[in-house]
Amino acid sequence: MMANLVEKWQQGDRDAFEELFHSYYNMVRRTAIGILHDGGCAEDVVQEVFVSAWRSRHSFDSQKGSLATWLHRITVNQCARHGKKSGAKDVSLEEAQSRGFQISVNTDCSTQQPDTNEFSESERMMAAIQSLNGTYRPVVVLRYLNDLPYSEIAQVLEIPLGTVKSRLSEAVKILRRKFTGEEAK
Repeated sequence: MMANLVEKWQQGDRDAFEELFHSYYNMVRRTAIGILHDGGCAEDVVQEVFVSAWRSRHSFDSQKGSLATWLHRITVNQCARHGKKSGAKDVSLEEAQSRGFQISVNTDCSTQQPDTNEFSESERMMAAIQSLNGTYRPVVVLRYLNDLPYSEIAQVLEIPLGTVKSRLSEAVKILRRKFTGEEAK
């Protein structure tokens, strides 16, 4: 069924593309929000991802990987471009807390909402993830928010499997220090 839908999409069938859009929208949006930490920017990226997917539909090759992997790769790349365009900078956990941002994993379009400085554990973890630099954040988002296996993360990011493992290991160490309040040494 999905292979037939992909084939129709690649032939220019807009109805098939709309079905694929609805099937993959939440996955793309979750990844964009996880990387960018901004619902509005994430929505822009989601649109850019699906426009790019439509325009590049002939370049998708199911022999090289799944459609989900291909869309993840486009999403990560669009997030990187969007971050550079907007001059986005990494935000520290302390800065996020001082601004009173409340971050939720299953969020609607507005991910940053001023609230109290009392953070739930998951909100503190999301703030810590957002404080990671651009090298570590996509790996963590793909692994822990999207539950991708290491091999698929390597495909998405076009990096060796060993690099995925070392980045995740280092990111976990950084998150552990941030989450427990220890200073990096």
